[in-house]
Amino acid sequence: MNAVAMAIIPIYLSLIVLIIVYTGRRVKSFKDYAMAGHQLPWYVVSGTILATFIGGGTMLGFVGSYYSYGLQWFWMCLGTSLSHLFMAYYLAQRIRRFNLYTIADIFYKRYGESTKRIAGVINAIVGVAVGFAMLAGFAAILNGYVGIPTDISMLIGVILFAATATMGGLVGVAYTDAIQVILILAGAIVVGITSFVKAGGVAGISTLPPNLLNPGSGNIPWFSYIATIIASVGVGLADQATIFQRVNATQTPRAARKATIVFAWSCFGVFLLMGVMGLSARVIAGAGIEENNVVAELLKHINPVFAALYAAAVIAAVLTTANSMYLSASMTFSRDLLQAVKPEISDKTMLRVSKIFVWIMAIISFFVIRFQPSIMRWIMLGYTCVSCMIVPLYGGLLSKKATPASGFWSLVLSIASVILWELTGKPLGIDSMYVALAVGILAFAVGFGSKTKSSKEQLDMVELFKARQEKDETDAAMIR
Repeated sequence: MNAVAMAIIPIYLSLIVLIIVYTGRRVKSFKDYAMAGHQLPWYVVSGTILATFIGGGTMLGFVGSYYSYGLQWFWMCLGTSLSHLFMAYYLAQRIRRFNLYTIADIFYKRYGESTKRIAGVINAIVGVAVGFAMLAGFAAILNGYVGIPTDISMLIGVILFAATATMGGLVGVAYTDAIQVILILAGAIVVGITSFVKAGGVAGISTLPPNLLNPGSGNIPWFSYIATIIASVGVGLADQATIFQRVNATQTPRAARKATIVFAWSCFGVFLLMGVMGLSARVIAGAGIEENNVVAELLKHINPVFAALYAAAVIAAVLTTANSMYLSASMTFSRDLLQAVKPEISDKTMLRVSKIFVWIMAIISFFVIRFQPSIMRWIMLGYTCVSCMIVPLYGGLLSKKATPASGFWSLVLSIASVILWELTGKPLGIDSMYVALAVGILAFAVGFGSKTKSSKEQLDMVELFKARQEKDETDAAMIR
């Protein structure tokens, strides 16, 4: 085992857990658990979005992808970053105006109860799938870098993920995220620069095979790769756990905009550093390393203190990302699905059911990851499911022609097409993302001809979304 890591990582994780438990004392209701009472300041929201997004998928998966595919992976980072910037400068403030809990709430206000339930199911699937990916990342770094057996690493992850999510709620996760994002950024900068220097700088990286240094290379077949980029863009525009839940937890619409702007630019910088680390790892360690284990192998070649701190940051980032995903999925299950069936359900019962849901999903993840441990496979499944919501979500908020049928059938048929296409092994090699988009757009447009038109209240959502800015008096009233 790595002695330095064994000393630093438990201390760091213990500190994170203590902060989550301490701040979680404020959680007295479902609203506190799910939305932190709509009272998080912009800098905390910015930190928690960044720490949640920069989880195992980025700090492990993206580095491994740059290592395997080279600069072609840059287009994925660019597409995701552009969606973040669009969210920051155009969408965040508008979304916060709705003063709702979930994306499913928006579907309910725009299309009705049935569509809300479908959106809730999709969000629950996404949260659970990405939660699986985080457990795989957690186990990979503990096993590959520290030396703890995989099964034991996963058991530790299951307990930490579920316990911290249920004890701290969003407020606990948000404040620990805001603290640890400093370590995440520092770790990315220090390890990025250190690995770049150790690889020999530009001269060293230039010795890599030409296909790894050409952004236009076909290391990943372009037909499939573009679908992956589209899916990642979709996440930037409709990610319940990472962005929407945080945006809705801010104090005001303007605070939501400021928080997402800081997040978007910081995230792009981290993406670039992950690229430096991935290419440097290919020079330092050579070819043949499995993607999940690239970071663990790279850390063995740099200063042990820097490496241990980065490993601690990775583990903590994975922990808080998993918390966010399970929080989102449990909130969706309790509020968007269970409450739809039992409207009389009490706040206390929703809170209790949400916590039970987290534990059940965390335990299931242990067995699922033993069967399929790929981080990026689970993340991309979640990304594809999220993208099924893009057409009906923004189509309905921008166009008054959309009817309740447009939203309902676009959601149902696009997510059904993803499931069927994946189960049948992607016929003709066509990625399920293309099928979902085509089916979703067609169903959305056909719905325009429905005899059941949108009500005035539903059309008011379009007007509120298109409004350019809130008045200062409204923001002040919301703060009070």
